[in-house]
Amino acid sequence: MHRRTIVVLVGVLGASALGCSRSVAPGTPPPGAVPTGNQIPDTWFAGADPADPSVGWQVDTGVHAGRYLDLSQTGWFAFAGVPHSMLSADSLQLLPSVRPQRKTFFEIYDDRLWIRQEGDTVHLGAWVVFPAGGSDPDSPYSVPVGSSRDTVPRYPVLTPGPPNGSPIGFRTRVQVRVASGLVSNPSETTTYPNLDPASVFFQPTINGYWGLTTAGRAYAVLHAVDGDGAVDHRVDAQPGGAVGIVDRVEAGGGSAQDIALRAKILTFYVNHAPILLRDDPTFAPRTNALIDTRTPTFNMPASDDDPFDPNEFYRQVGGVPPGTPPILRWKVAVLGKLAGTARDTCWVDPADFHSPGAIQLSGIPAWIAAGDIVVRVRLCDCEECDVTPGTRTCPFDGHELLPEVGTCVDTDIPCRFAPPPGPARVIAGALPAPHGGRP
Repeated sequence: MHRRTIVVLVGVLGASALGCSRSVAPGTPPPGAVPTGNQIPDTWFAGADPADPSVGWQVDTGVHAGRYLDLSQTGWFAFAGVPHSMLSADSLQLLPSVRPQRKTFFEIYDDRLWIRQEGDTVHLGAWVVFPAGGSDPDSPYSVPVGSSRDTVPRYPVLTPGPPNGSPIGFRTRVQVRVASGLVSNPSETTTYPNLDPASVFFQPTINGYWGLTTAGRAYAVLHAVDGDGAVDHRVDAQPGGAVGIVDRVEAGGGSAQDIALRAKILTFYVNHAPILLRDDPTFAPRTNALIDTRTPTFNMPASDDDPFDPNEFYRQVGGVPPGTPPILRWKVAVLGKLAGTARDTCWVDPADFHSPGAIQLSGIPAWIAAGDIVVRVRLCDCEECDVTPGTRTCPFDGHELLPEVGTCVDTDIPCRFAPPPGPARVIAGALPAPHGGRP
């Protein structure tokens, strides 16, 4: 189904494949070339209007809320596009220079087409689609069509001609910063559209597509390309590129150029975090529950709506087959007072739990005092992605190796602890070491 989805959308408008950049830095001619004074094109996001009533968006008000079109009944082959957007016939009629500036984009996952915007969270394993607009004051509109000009209808976007104020195409690049702080460094796409059947860069597409298989914060940048081959790489030319610009501006700093270029970067998040189903009547422990044993057994049902297995050999982008089980893992810590003192402390159960109904703690130590405690539950949608830092009073640190394959979320549940009296030697667990950070 997911492969058909992309085929259908390519048939409507096209999807750009990843490729290596052959561009040069802004204003820098290739080796041996003579500078011509060509002006660099401008670029902007030209997404759809989420408030357009003619589209018929449905609204999801859940945890991962948003507007979407449901194609589960009709299938993707019946998809006719999104009115007044670059997923409609407008994409062939409207030259880049007249496309409205709007920082929205599309997400494709299973049988839904979502409209997203800055700061939203998309599914891990989704396709994202970036409509682009731009301007260019001085280069010919030499969109590459080659011999296909004799067979392709004379749509304005695909008809070469003299300068018309528009760039001839675009490139896309999406970096992702994972929870550990590392940033991916992919190549940008080749230029699209390219309808020249003799070109090794043949790319008969209008929009930029990117498959997302890395969890974290994404930084998307579009690059306009003009008829003389100049590419809008102003974002890349700044220290740290897109990530550096966003960091500086969000910290309240950045140069005037950083602040101006921030509008050229669209950031969003990848991977719907797993969710504890605390409204489930079988969930335990409840808030303020009484725990009267040092080896309690908890039942913590959970869900994940975008399961992603990095070890699946034939992993596809665009969704998962119906019935795909989630990859869920629970870890537990108990925060309380050090017995005989007023000092905060905690104990981390050494086990990882892989079933919601079989979470039996190995033994809360005797140095955890009776009274008010907090059960801290770490839920992960992965087997090896936990890099969550501990806190000042609880060294619940994650040191796993693959933060890019999932997300871990901590949930604190206040409880009361009244263990039976017994010799301390029966209870395992060493005293915790001091740890810096938040409580």
